[in-house]
Amino acid sequence: MAFKLRSPVRKDGEVHALNVRFDLDVCSPGLDACFVPADACFTVMDDGLIQDWGDRFVWCNPPYGPATSVWMGRMDAHRNGIALVFARTDTDWFQLCRPDVVVFIDGRVHFYQGGTSQACRKGTPGAGSMLLGWGERAREALAACGLGVLMAPVGAQP
Repeated sequence: MAFKLRSPVRKDGEVHALNVRFDLDVCSPGLDACFVPADACFTVMDDGLIQDWGDRFVWCNPPYGPATSVWMGRMDAHRNGIALVFARTDTDWFQLCRPDVVVFIDGRVHFYQGGTSQACRKGTPGAGSMLLGWGERAREALAACGLGVLMAPVGAQP
């Protein structure tokens, strides 16, 4: 099940902090089972898609597959957070999405299952990943992260 896999953003073999704390992780396996520094979370049992996100700054690493488009639509409407997804720029959801900033991650992220120790490392995905950011906090965090190529889509806020 996709919710059991967590992919921290990594660089040089270490968990790389985006130097930002999130108010809410909307697709979490639980705060004790992931790398995301968040004050609160929604798990698969909560179904983050139907929950009220308020105006909170959110982290979204959605289950990969057909549901990605629904999660990215929600993030795009929310406009306050960062999402980690496959770098599939040819998809309909990406073409409709209007993030303020995009980071194409250099190399591959690593998946972990069941915990945050090296023993839980389960490999890398079959494609590159990107971080999509909406809002000022996301723009600042992604501009400073050094994880890859930073781009601002045409028409995005400066």
